[in-house]
Amino acid sequence: MTVKETILLAADELGCGNRVREYFEEEGETGKKETEVLLRCFNLVENELALDYLPLYAEDEAESETGAIAYSALQRAAVRILGVRDEWGNKIPFRLFPDHLKTSPGKVRVAYTYTPEEKGTEDDSDFVLQASPRLFAFGMAAEYCLACGLYEESEVWDEKYRAALAAAYRARPARVLRSRRWA
Repeated sequence: MTVKETILLAADELGCGNRVREYFEEEGETGKKETEVLLRCFNLVENELALDYLPLYAEDEAESETGAIAYSALQRAAVRILGVRDEWGNKIPFRLFPDHLKTSPGKVRVAYTYTPEEKGTEDDSDFVLQASPRLFAFGMAAEYCLACGLYEESEVWDEKYRAALAAAYRARPARVLRSRRWA
C-alpha cells in the first residue's frame, strides 16, 4: 500500500478528495494544505499502529569482536529486542544497555520490533498485510479532524478507527490455552 493511495482514500472519506487529486495531478497550490496535513496524519497513524497495536518485526545480522552491538548498527530504529541467535540459529543470552546490547562475540542475528521512518507521498507503508488502507484512512480522518478543531467529527472517525483496529486484531492468529482439569 502506498502513502499516496491512503491519502486519497482518507481525503475521499473527508470530502476533500477532489482538491487532493488536483494537487497530485497538477502540483499546484490547490489541495496542498490538505495533502500536507494528511501526510502528517499518515505518519502519526503508522507510528501509533507500530508502537501500540501491530508491531513491525525485523531481523538483522551483526558482527562484533567484543559482543557489544550498538542499536545504531541495526537497519531500523529498534523498539524492543526479541532475541539473539548465533550463526547456527541457536538462541544465545543477551543483556540490554541504553545504547547497545551485549551478547557473545562473533556473528549474530538480532530479532526486534521497530518504529517506521517518516514517509513521503511517494513512499510505501511498512505495513503490507497487517493493516488495510481503510484502517489507515479512518485513523487519518480522526487525526485530521482533530487537527482542524472538528472535535465531534474526530470522535466519530475515532470510533470507526477503533472498530477497524479491533477487526484487525481479530484477524491475527489467537493463542489457544488448553483447559485444565482439576482433581
